Amino acid sequence: MQQAQSKAIILARVSSKTQEDEGYSLDSQLKLMREYCKRKKLVIVEEFKITETASKEQRRKIYQEMVTYITKHRIYNLIAEKTDRLTRNFKDATMIDAWLEKDERRMLHLVKENLLLHKEARSDAKFMWNIYLSVAKKYTDNLREEAMKGWAEKLAQGWLPAEPPPGYMTVTQDGKKIHVLNPDIYKFMPRIFKLALLPGYTRKKLSEEMALVGITTKTGRPFSASAVTRILTNPFYVGINRMHGREYHGAQEPIITKKLFHEVQRKLKSKNGEQRLRKHNPIFKRMITCNNCGSKVSWSKQKGVFYGGCQRRNADCQGMKYLREDRVEKLVIQKLEGINDPKRKVIAKLNAALQIVRPQDVGMYRQKMIDELSRQINKLRRMEERLYDDRLSGFISKEKYDEKRQQLASQAVGAAERLAMLREAQDISDPVEQKPESANPIVDLYLKGSPDQKRIVMTMLFRSMVAQRGGNVIVSLYGNPRSG
Repeated sequence: MQQAQSKAIILARVSSKTQEDEGYSLDSQLKLMREYCKRKKLVIVEEFKITETASKEQRRKIYQEMVTYITKHRIYNLIAEKTDRLTRNFKDATMIDAWLEKDERRMLHLVKENLLLHKEARSDAKFMWNIYLSVAKKYTDNLREEAMKGWAEKLAQGWLPAEPPPGYMTVTQDGKKIHVLNPDIYKFMPRIFKLALLPGYTRKKLSEEMALVGITTKTGRPFSASAVTRILTNPFYVGINRMHGREYHGAQEPIITKKLFHEVQRKLKSKNGEQRLRKHNPIFKRMITCNNCGSKVSWSKQKGVFYGGCQRRNADCQGMKYLREDRVEKLVIQKLEGINDPKRKVIAKLNAALQIVRPQDVGMYRQKMIDELSRQINKLRRMEERLYDDRLSGFISKEKYDEKRQQLASQAVGAAERLAMLREAQDISDPVEQKPESANPIVDLYLKGSPDQKRIVMTMLFRSMVAQRGGNVIVSLYGNPRSG
């Protein structure tokens, strides 16, 4: 029992970016607390470190992990250099107080302040704890006040006091940090916004397109769906800085037009702005509307053929025949063959729209990204080897080893998957442009396209596609609503 009560964990926190870069503050804290534990005959079983450059969510996560760890593993001693290294807000302090109150054997050691807190501590010790806590809270409040003054001034000058979104980078000019175009990736951002307007481009698919040209997180992983949404809704790309819910005129160079940005916003806010990613990709997905109930026709595959039908919401829908994809496509081709385009204006617009979905200028960056991912995978392997050595040497616990190893393995799998995707893309040469094989280039363009590209052609040319009770589909062309 005495051995269990001697177990301790250490919490170290650096208080500034300069100290974190130098490593001095963190090392000095750890040295001080290790020597303290040695004098007090306490056994250190884990060390937690919080950096001020970490996000608020990351700092909160580490703190929660520490509290969970000391509770789960029945650690009775928590060691910190001083109060402001342990906590700077009353919420965390309340959490520590609750931890102490649940067991009289639990102790908080604040080394530099020579303060030992526990459930039965004298009122003088608790009084000093509250004073140190109030001073630490005032320090953070004052920092926030000064930071907000700086933010206001920077926003007034047209600069965002935060990291810019993908496509931009931070540079120092005349002693000030400003945001300029990132020459490696900024030219790909207009294409990403244009792809977001096209049928079938979900947030996951947009993330994959971004990853192919090197637009990823700082760790080289594709953006999550929520991150893609934040990118698409960020007015920074049109010269507007958004901070705490307010918008300010920005001094940065816009990447896209306001017209394109607002078109994307309208689609994101629309009912059908985000389509679910499905295993199958039928040609007429969300393209045909039921004449009776007004719902979109959904498709399922039976014996290699796609069949479509509405949700059968009312009695009139019950007797409707299912649509066959191949038969509907024959009707579509007939409609396309009837389009007269002597000046090739229609085919020019279709080619321009379809060009957006084809990768542009990717080849020059593929090898660079492949080399970078290869280095990243090798680095992760070396980290895993060092982690194993640390486990054998007893520097880290088995629980911490398993946790870190799982994290490294997850990162390695993600990097390997992306590397395979890039290598596959590099091995496939761009198709040679072929001349039309028939008298109607619109039909040829449609037939050579993928399901996504076929939907783009139909979206641009067809006003509506309506399923009738007898299993027919009425197609209306733009400029010719009576056609059918």
